[in-house]
Amino acid sequence: MRRFACLVLLAVLLAPVVTAGEGSDDREAILSLLAPRRGESIADVGCGLGTWAVVLAKAVGSEGKIYAVDIDPDAVAAARRRIEKEDVTNIEVKLSFPDDPGLPADSVDAIFLNDVIDWVERSALAGFLAGLREALKADGRLVIRDPSGGPDRVIAELYRAGFSLVEAKIPLEQAPERSFGTGWYALKVRRAEVQPSILPRLGRPTRYRVRLHLAEELYRMGLLTREELRARWEAIRDRPGPFDPAVDEARDLTEAARALDVLTDEEAARVLERARERAR
Repeated sequence: MRRFACLVLLAVLLAPVVTAGEGSDDREAILSLLAPRRGESIADVGCGLGTWAVVLAKAVGSEGKIYAVDIDPDAVAAARRRIEKEDVTNIEVKLSFPDDPGLPADSVDAIFLNDVIDWVERSALAGFLAGLREALKADGRLVIRDPSGGPDRVIAELYRAGFSLVEAKIPLEQAPERSFGTGWYALKVRRAEVQPSILPRLGRPTRYRVRLHLAEELYRMGLLTREELRARWEAIRDRPGPFDPAVDEARDLTEAARALDVLTDEEAARVLERARERAR
């Protein structure tokens, strides 16, 4: 634990040199990917010491606005000091929560995550990504820059959360030279359909999506043969009777959650009632 704390402290101390903005080799590459325009509103989520927030504030001009957001009160205080020192007036600094960036809905044209996504706790990830999506305007864009070298998982999570991939730089060629990271990459995504299914997939089955995904997982575990999986898909997909995706998919997922003790009977009833209300 002490060693981990020392590494985190070292990363913070090196942040102005290693991970952000001014003087780094990849500044222009990131700006070209994020494509900030004058007058836009952009959120720097996980702003740290505020280096990128200042860079972006200059890019959008005085008629634009930057939200500098972080869950660390010390980082927020440091960002405020830096912004005051730089005499930048179009940045709003906000303290956020791990599962909620705290940005107004439909308020920003772009969001930038610089070495942030791999630090989000798994328990907070769904709320965090939902908050980002809600904050983006309909045609907004999200750019993620990270040193972990594991973009596949991030792309899958983004797909589930309602984002579609626009551009990927894997590896990010113009990454910082003095860095603890070994596999820098950058992703650009836009808002898309939120996927209600359990796991991400290509294509969108039109009936009983949750059941189809459960059958696929049994096949991946080697518990169904290919022929059995095909038969299950056909039986589930072609089941006769009326089908209401807004209610039936929610019901399937709720029943699975109740069977696995994720929800109590009372909680499941409330969830189903919410699904019915949403479908009306």
